[in-house]
Amino acid sequence: MQNIKDAASAVSEKAKEVTSGTSYEANKEAAKNDNLSASTRISHGVDAVKDKVEEKGHETKKEAHKEAAEERGVIGQIGDTISNAYNFVAEKVSEATSGASYEANKEKAKDSDNTVGQRVGAGVSAVGDKIEEKSHKAKAEAHKEAL
Repeated sequence: MQNIKDAASAVSEKAKEVTSGTSYEANKEAAKNDNLSASTRISHGVDAVKDKVEEKGHETKKEAHKEAAEERGVIGQIGDTISNAYNFVAEKVSEATSGASYEANKEKAKDSDNTVGQRVGAGVSAVGDKIEEKSHKAKAEAHKEAL
């Protein structure tokens, strides 16, 4: 039973890791935004650093839970099921993150206050995000089918 708890904790930490990573990216971009005041940009920079530290902390905890589950002998079909469930959730979280990034970049590309270079860059990033979103969706479906 502890194996399942460790695997569930690993999935939870992966979700937190991805969330912190997404927040880091958003704060990093805001810190670079010349349209914001210096104090706001500094605040976003500090938040980005905090998010990165949290992301690495969650990554470390995830790996510890994953290793604990494996050390306790999660093998065979149960191990495969836990692994597929973990990978399914991880891919769904990544799909959602890519979708959110796509929407943010799409809005940035449409914002006439941005320079042409910023808008083109955001458009290119949006296309990449959409491709990643579809890729994560397909991988999640594959893991779901394997359950």
